[in-house]
Amino acid sequence: MFDYDEACPISVATSILCEKWTLQIVRELFFGSTRYSEIQKYIPNLSPSLLRTRLRLLEAKGIIFRKPCTTGGHFEYHLTPAGKALAPVLNELGRWGMRYANEGMTDKQNATPSLLRDITGAINTDELPSGDTVIQIQLTDIEPDTKHYIYVRGDTATECSQNLGFDVDVYITATSKTLTKIWYGELGIHQALNKDLIKVVGHSVYTKSLSKWLGISSFTTNNPQPFKAC
Repeated sequence: MFDYDEACPISVATSILCEKWTLQIVRELFFGSTRYSEIQKYIPNLSPSLLRTRLRLLEAKGIIFRKPCTTGGHFEYHLTPAGKALAPVLNELGRWGMRYANEGMTDKQNATPSLLRDITGAINTDELPSGDTVIQIQLTDIEPDTKHYIYVRGDTATECSQNLGFDVDVYITATSKTLTKIWYGELGIHQALNKDLIKVVGHSVYTKSLSKWLGISSFTTNNPQPFKAC
């Protein structure tokens, strides 16, 4: 941890939070990850040794706390009140990044689990028909060619990498890069359809209202509110 040796609240805060990958770890805790393996899944570029180091730092500084899992001899990590208080910080960082530092952002790697998790969380279930809905997303630029599923029941959408045996209502086929551009509002869904960058197959009740139920990042709006403590 770097010590700026200044009597300044910005300096003491950034000495903790601006260490590499620290805020990304906090971000994942806000999104509901509690285990070491879950955090690693959503931040694949973070090395295991550095993840352990950062978790120890966050715990030592009272931003997270660790408690034993009920089974398996593992631990879970949860935000403390100090950690939960970082929600507006992350919101404003995301807002600033989207407005002032987004050039070339969607050309960078977007981890598939994170992209699908974000898209699932933004599904507007009010714009879907009543009853269960199953959405298949096929990513054509991932090896091997992968299919993921979003199961919607009531007002809850859940992402799964396996077909649980239910009939699929909507088939979405695209590259992860195209979906990333759509997610961040850089590419409109109808624009992507017209350019054959994405293919959507299903009953018209789903396809005609696609732009209403397939959400995009709230950082593309004037009121981003993605971070709430789970």
